[in-house]
Amino acid sequence: MLRKYLALMRLNWGLSLEYRAEGVIWLMTNLFSVIMLLVWLSISQAGPVNGFSAADFVAYYMVGLIVRQLTAAWSSWELSFAISEGRLSPQLLRPIHPIHHEITANWSEKIMRLTILLPIVAAVLALTPGVWLELTPAALFAFALSVVGAWAIYFLADYCVGILAFWTTQATAFSNILFGLKIVLGGILAPIQMFPPAIQPFLEWLPFKYMLAFSNEIALGQATGERLLFGLAVQWAWVLALWLLMQLLWRLGVRSYGAVGA
Repeated sequence: MLRKYLALMRLNWGLSLEYRAEGVIWLMTNLFSVIMLLVWLSISQAGPVNGFSAADFVAYYMVGLIVRQLTAAWSSWELSFAISEGRLSPQLLRPIHPIHHEITANWSEKIMRLTILLPIVAAVLALTPGVWLELTPAALFAFALSVVGAWAIYFLADYCVGILAFWTTQATAFSNILFGLKIVLGGILAPIQMFPPAIQPFLEWLPFKYMLAFSNEIALGQATGERLLFGLAVQWAWVLALWLLMQLLWRLGVRSYGAVGA
């Protein structure tokens, strides 16, 4: 399996370099996070907002830019087109599940994007007075584990949406809904602490927080001890649930696959 992954990574890395302009365009979508940062900075000029100082907002949104790039997924678009156009057929003949092709394509593009984004984020954090991040070995390990979990949740949810193309031609519409929920409830629009107190307990159990906000909280030292363990448990429970759902939907979908060339 490792050799297959390396071969797929080399293939998709070449495609990423060929379409590098597309990667730059995708990076520009992060301007939304920069705009929201400017909004919260203007609000926090009078003092901390729900425990967030101006430096905390900078740290939150800069770390969020990295987490968002690491957890981005677009497999639903590729899969839905492959199903509707019959391009999935040759992939089904290969001795490897098509999801592995999407995983390697996903990560090969992330490597290229991060080479552009990381220096910018590092410079902003270094030049902003008062910025503080939790950089202990335990916190870094928990942060890395949470980012992997965040990617797995969103990728699997997005892949499940793509599988819906076996039964409907509007799978990409569901993808837009999923993305919108991630933006609003995942901590991209605003930190979870900015939501009304009555709503925050419900967000602790939904998967959207664990797509981005939870990793940010670890980096800022806001999720420690029991709160950290609870968050990791909920996050990876969602990973397992979505993996099982993906397997079920895939088996049902392949059975009904009737596209041209299937």
